Amino acid sequence: MERDEYLIEGALPLARSEELRIVDGRGLLIHVWQGSLWITQEGDRRDIVLEAGGSFRLDRNGVALAKAWDDAVLALASPREKRPAHEIAVRTARPSAGRASEPSRVGGLLPHAA
Repeated sequence: MERDEYLIEGALPLARSEELRIVDGRGLLIHVWQGSLWITQEGDRRDIVLEAGGSFRLDRNGVALAKAWDDAVLALASPREKRPAHEIAVRTARPSAGRASEPSRVGGLLPHAA
């Protein structure tokens, strides 16, 4: 890495089809330790696919979604020590009893209500 990075999460597991939702995380680095991941960013026509060992740095604010194509383990790092994103939340692929899936806490950040 070319500059100082602050580790947000070193080994974040995502089960197949689980999603990581990041709001206003420009500059956040997503690294895939294991598995594969599909990433899309609001206002960006690209689809980014990462395999184990690959990394991608979010290059815009807005909503970014990262979906595990199979069981995956990710690391998140940021050039900013504080407040790397407005929201970082994992949304489970297995909602319980017909309820919508709820985000869980990641890297010490609490999801913000919209």
